[in-house]
This record gives sequence, C-alpha cells and structure tokens, in this order.
Amino acid sequence: MACHSLDSAAAALVLWREYLSPGVRETIAAAMRTDTEQAGRNVAFWAGMHDVGKLTGEFQRQIDVDLSAYPGEEDTGSRRSHGTATGEWLPLALPCVGYSADPSSSVTPLVSQLLGGHHGRFGDQPESRTGDPLTEFGFASGPWEEQRRALLHTVFDVLDRPAQPEELDGPMAAVVCGLVVLADWLVSQERFILRRLQSPPADGTGKALRAHFEESLRQIPSLLDGAGLGHITVPPATFTDSFPHITKPNGLQTSLAAHLPSLCAGPGLVLITAPMGEGKTEAAYHVADLLGEATGRQGRFIALPTMATADQMHTRFRSYAEHRADYVDPDRPATLALLHSMAWLNPDYVPADLPATSTVLSGSTSEHRVTPFAATDWLLGPKRGLLASWSVGTIDQALMAVLPAKHNMVRMFGLTGKVVVVDETHAVDPYMQVLLEQLLRWLGALEVPVVLLSATLHHSIANSLVKAYLEGARGRRWKRSEPQPVTDVSYPGWLHADARTCAVTRNLDLDPAPIATTGRAPLTVELAEVGSREGRPDRSAVLRSKLAPLVEQGGCAAVICTTVAEAQATYGLLADWFAEHGEDAPELHLLHSRFPNRQRTEITETIIRRFGKDGAREGSRPGQRRQPRAAVLVATQVIEQSLDLDVDLMITDIAPVSLLLQRAGRCWRHEHLGIIERPAWAAGPGLVVLVPERPEGADGDAPQRFPRSWQMVYPLSLLQRTHALLRRRSGEVIRIPEDVQSLVDGVYDDESLAEDLEADLKRMGEEMALRGFARDAVIPSPTAVEGNLLGLSKLGFDVDEHMLATRFGADSVRVLCCYVDAHGKWWLDPECSLPLPETGAGEKGSFTMEQLRELVSRTIPVRAEQWYGQRLPEANRPPDPWEKSAHLRELVLLPHGVLEDGTIVPAELGGREWLLDPRKGLIH
Repeated sequence: MACHSLDSAAAALVLWREYLSPGVRETIAAAMRTDTEQAGRNVAFWAGMHDVGKLTGEFQRQIDVDLSAYPGEEDTGSRRSHGTATGEWLPLALPCVGYSADPSSSVTPLVSQLLGGHHGRFGDQPESRTGDPLTEFGFASGPWEEQRRALLHTVFDVLDRPAQPEELDGPMAAVVCGLVVLADWLVSQERFILRRLQSPPADGTGKALRAHFEESLRQIPSLLDGAGLGHITVPPATFTDSFPHITKPNGLQTSLAAHLPSLCAGPGLVLITAPMGEGKTEAAYHVADLLGEATGRQGRFIALPTMATADQMHTRFRSYAEHRADYVDPDRPATLALLHSMAWLNPDYVPADLPATSTVLSGSTSEHRVTPFAATDWLLGPKRGLLASWSVGTIDQALMAVLPAKHNMVRMFGLTGKVVVVDETHAVDPYMQVLLEQLLRWLGALEVPVVLLSATLHHSIANSLVKAYLEGARGRRWKRSEPQPVTDVSYPGWLHADARTCAVTRNLDLDPAPIATTGRAPLTVELAEVGSREGRPDRSAVLRSKLAPLVEQGGCAAVICTTVAEAQATYGLLADWFAEHGEDAPELHLLHSRFPNRQRTEITETIIRRFGKDGAREGSRPGQRRQPRAAVLVATQVIEQSLDLDVDLMITDIAPVSLLLQRAGRCWRHEHLGIIERPAWAAGPGLVVLVPERPEGADGDAPQRFPRSWQMVYPLSLLQRTHALLRRRSGEVIRIPEDVQSLVDGVYDDESLAEDLEADLKRMGEEMALRGFARDAVIPSPTAVEGNLLGLSKLGFDVDEHMLATRFGADSVRVLCCYVDAHGKWWLDPECSLPLPETGAGEKGSFTMEQLRELVSRTIPVRAEQWYGQRLPEANRPPDPWEKSAHLRELVLLPHGVLEDGTIVPAELGGREWLLDPRKGLIH
C-alpha cells in the first residue's frame, strides 16, 4: 500500500515537471497562490493519498485474509468504495499535517473531495453532526487509524512536508483530480508493478521508503514514453515559414499574421469567419501556434463535426506536425491522436500488430509504433485520447467533458494543456450549442485558448459563444444591461476576445479596410420545382433537364438529397438513364452514411481523387481538364463539410440557406488555381435548388408543401424562410463573400420571410426544448462548483450514463450485415467465402486486431429505432463469445438469406426488411 502511494506521488511529480505544459503549471499555482515548485509537491502529496481509503477493515475484508491483528472497524454491511472512504477520512486527518480545519476554508474539503472522486465520480463533502466524527464516519481509533496516519505522514515527509496552499477553487481541484487519475493509471500498469515488486523496500523505515520513491522518480519517465505522452512542440515562426507552399498568403491569413501577435498577451478566444476554401485551416494552425506560445500551452486539439472530417483533418494536421514540430526523440515518442469511435480502424494511426485490447493493468507497447506520431495501445484505452499532446477528433470528445459522465474531469484535464480549435462551428444544433457554450465557460475559467472557425455563422450564435468564454474567464454572467461582446460579424474577418481584460478586438478595429478575398465569380441560383410520386419527391424530369448538357458535353456535377433513401433512389434513376449512353455514359458515384465503414472510406477516397484538388492535377498538359470527362456525384449532406471537392454544377434539395451556401462552396471551388478547364455549358458557378411544386391552382405566393421526409431533417419554418428568401432574390446572383453574412442572418431575423406562424412557433419551441434538455444534462458552470465538486457527477434526477449524449437523436447503433446459406452456415460475404467467426484467433479465443478490423469495418451506423434497448431476437444477437469484446458486444446482426441459386433474401428486424445492396448501401 505504501509503495503504490509513493509510486503515485512520484508519478504526479514527474507529470507535473515533464508532462504539464508550463502555462498549466502556472495557472494551477496561481489558483493556489503559491509557486510552481510548491504547487507540484502539493499535488504529488495529494496523489499519494488517493488510496488511503483502502486502509479500512471493510475494504481489506474483500479477500480472505487474517485480520485478527487489526481489530475495530467491524463489517457493518455497508459497501462504500475506498474512494468514498478517502473523501470522508481526509478532512479529519489533514489538519494534523497543517491543513486548516476552519469551515470557511475550501482547501481541505476540496482536496478530500477530489481524491475521493479519483474513480470518476465525486461524492458530497461530509459534515459531522456528532462530537466524534471519526466514529460517525465508520473509522476506529485503533490499528487501522494508526496505519492511515502512518501513510499520511510517510507521504507528507517524503514530499518534504509541503505547506497547505492558501487557496484552491473547484474548477482547479477538478483539473488536479484529472492529473491524480493519470498518475494512478500510469503506475497501475502490470509491468511496472511487477518490476517494482522485484526490489521492494528493505523495511518500512522512512529512509527505505524515500529510496523507493526516488527510484520511482527515475523509472516513471519511461511510463510516459511507453504511453506516448511525449510533447509535440513547435518553434515560433512566421506564417510563411509555417506554410512554405503558400507563396502569397491571402487577405485573411495576412491580416491575422500582422495583427494577432500584438493581441496575444495571454489566454483568449479567436473567431475566424470566411468563405469556404479561403484557407481558414492554415490560418487556424498559425493562430493556435501564436496562442500556444502566449499561454504556454504546447498541446492542440482540433474538433470536427464528423468522423469523416476528422479523418481528413488528421492526415492534414499530421503533415503540418511533421513539417513544424521540433525533432521528436524516438525514445521519447509523442502521439498525434485521432479521436472518435472508429479511429482504431485507421491503419495510418493504429498499427496492424497493436494488441486488440488495452486495460489499466497492461504494459506499454512503444515498439509497435510505426511513425513518430502513431498511437500506443495505452492511449487507445477508454477516456485517454485527449491526454495525447496533439489530437484531432470529433467535437463530441471535448463536449463529453461537460457532461456528468464518469471521469469527465480526465477529459477536461486533457484539454487544459491545449489550444482548442473548433472547426465548422456552425454545424452545432441548439442542443450541442448549449454544451459548447458550457465547455467554453470552463475553458475560459481554466485559461485555455480557443479558436473557432466558421463559414456561415449567425451573429447571435457568435455572440453566445464568445460571451460564454468571457463569462468563464471573468467568473460571472454577462448582464443584460452590458453591451454584447459581438454586435455583428465582419465577413470575412476575425475577432479576438481577451480572457483577462474581456476586451473584444475585431480586424476592422485595427484596419478599417475590408479583408481581400480570393476572387470568385458570382453564384447563379435557380429554383427548380419537383413533383411527387407516391408521396416522395420526383426529381427525374429536373435532373434530366439540368444534367443533359453534362451528358452530352462533359463536366462534373453533384446532386445532394435530403435523406439516404432519396439519394439511393436518385442514384438508381440516374444509373438507368446513363446506361442508355453505353461507353460514353458519365461516371456515377454515390456517397451517404449507410455504407459499410470500409466501403464508405473507399468511396470517399475515390471522390476526393476524382473531384478534388489533387486529382485535378493528374494530367499531362497545362490547361487540360484533369477531372473525369463527365461525372455525377449523388450524396447526402455528408459532402457539405470539410471535403475539398470541385464541381461545375451543384443541384441540391432545398435546405436552410447556411447549408446551401456550404454546398455551393463545392462549386467552382478551385477556379482561382487555374487548373480546371470548364465545359462550355458552365458559364459560371451554378446552384440549382430543388423545391416542391406549388399546389394546383395556388397563386405564386402560396407556400409549398414540403415533403415529410425533408421536414424530418430540417425545421419546416427554415425551409419556408429559405424558399421565400430565394424567391425574393429571383434573378439576382449571390456574391461571395459580400452577401453571405446578410443571407445567414436574414433567414432568421427578417420577419417578413415568415409564411407560416405555426411552423415558426414550432421551430422555436423545439429549439427551446433542445436547449432545455441540454441545460439539464450539462455539469454546472465553473462558478457553481467553486467550493463543491458534487455537481460534476450528479444531476437532479437519475440518469443512465449511456443516455448522456452530445448529439440529440444521433445514430447510435451499428449493424453488421451477414449471410446464412441454405445449410444454416453463417458468412460475412454474399459469396459465402468468409465464415462469420464465433471466436477469435488469439489467446483463449480472443479476437486479434486484424479480426476486429475485418468485422467492424463491415458495420454500418443506423439510427436507433423502437427495437433498440429491447432484447433482440436470437438471429440478430452476436455470438456469446463476442460479449468479451467491447468492439463487438453491442453490434446488431442483420442476417441475409442466400438461396441455392445465389439470390439474396433481405434480413428482418423491427418489422422492416433490410438489404445491403453492393452499389447503393443498406436499404430498408
């Protein structure tokens, strides 16, 4: 027990000195009102006491051991955790080493509470109601108490008796808890424990225990190396030094590089708004470097809206790290983590020979690393990814820090040493916006610098996000009577909000001249009415009309449908039409979310190659068209964010105007590069917006009846308002960037666009409900946990941890399509050549990483339906041995029948038929 305590204390001290960014050390020390050396020893002392609750009779009796020498503290039948016991005992004992027993002091109760919550949930601060608090809380004054006091004094002495800090607040206590948890996890690895047991202390004297502690200090850095917790650091550099491939920075990049350094005197938030394809990503990398240098935060986290966009950004950010990072010592490796539920399927991030499982009691495997920034099995463990120095992932990874999930403070601790970049900020819905605002309050309170990026952000959302960050930094709510921090959004442009002074500086405040942008031809917008067939939109006539020039003369177009089913149907009708043209038919591609993971990745790579910038350079002569002669991409909303595509024409179902502008950003995207020869029919970028036809006999101003499937995805009132806005602008082009912000703001703010008061009220009511759900779900603001951490773990009502979601109504089930032949054998493929494995090929039937990748890469995410959460039919349940794998146990099987003649029979589940079509994906 003493050895583990001293190991934990040593790990905390090593983490303090070698892992924590300098700015984090200073922030914590300032909150304690002490210097960084003393603060580090305090934290190490606390870490050494995290398991003192194990020195109780109730804990030790869990194993069959003779405890006759330790009478007292008899088993009362209660089964409190040892963390709870730690939190209840320390307030009684810390005063004996100089800690204040004054009820007005928050230090002793917060230290006790944070250590009591090291297993992920905080208990309340205990209050004694009798004259003998030791007995009241189930502690005796006999041998057990002697052991606890001996451990307390041993750890205290080994850490050179650090004096109680003058102050400690709740937010900083929560962050310190994250550090304590990390220290505990590191020294609980099996290899380390076994190695230290080979040379235990000769006796229990102070000299022997100090020697054990000193040896742990020497050995623990290797644990950080094996876990991949080394630093990725970048030296100061100009924008042009950071991006030598950009020979002439654009107006946005030049403005930021020229003015932001003088504003970056400490923590703050930078909001960047600019059109699609305007180099916001490179600007964000440079801004993050400036903020990181100013605040002593070496880490980075880039948050994206989806797994696909995170995968794309991880590749891009890794290239930047390889160019910019200081030399990475191969013996002190650092990880650039990819964080989302399917990240482990990425072979560029996770080596194929990495072990398939990882637990706290496991060894490190740095020998598996194939690049300086590849994953370690330790960081792939649950809840650990944000502990990597640099990381890219879905925004959910950060938002989980403000939900009362277990170990949420480990995530917050991981963010504290980073510059946090949120890309595609406009993609958050009202539910996620509340979560993001609360995260920004916490990041502001913890002095974490933030960068927000958006192409289409409503000014009120920009104001709410900036205000939330400054509320966290200033420690109080913004009064209604105070001027709002963001009264409008300069577009394109940027602003800087200083966390210490709360001053908000816009680019126009420093240079009144508008930021120059890449020259773009005006966007022509056309509304095209579509009929309906059997209650569904009938796009056939419009598509034949608009795509006829492409079929005859060549070119590239995208068709975006609102639902997967409609995209599949549209693909089918275009395939039938194109088949009439034989070898001269245009290429046809389909992309949506209901393809098996591996197939979706392959399709994404193909369309980036065929429609992307790099693919456009494949050719032999300057000026020749390098893209396909003729090609059409049918897709859902998955291509509107972060995919670098270029088409001559965009055809899309109507959607809120901000999303239409996002989609239009894929039209003539690379025109300024001069690398694409456009077909003669494409005189300029064109956006065809499909809208429902007017009811027969209705006048020109009568509102259309939008298909129910479209209303299931977007609020009816936003479709109506967007339609009215575009009708009003009939015949006008959209200038980018000049018209973007007025369109994004106007669709919400212009009441003359309202066509249906009931629909408007319904939308506003639904948004209020989503915000209400989110406010009930998030942890309290930093100011609400100043003296008590309980709110970080408990809500005012019982809640299942699995119900704590960062997205309201998101896909949450993964299905695996498999096949059953006429003889009852189960297969992974319709050809019945790959058996469905019931057990793994590893030790004791465990699944290897290769097997897990093979299985999970075939899964498909689907929205949870009525059958989710109920006991599945036997045919849809995974084999019993799969229960041992966290990656497999939650899968739902969709067994397709295979007849003797090879005919595929759809699977059945929840009253539906499900069929995996090799070209169209999962159909139901």
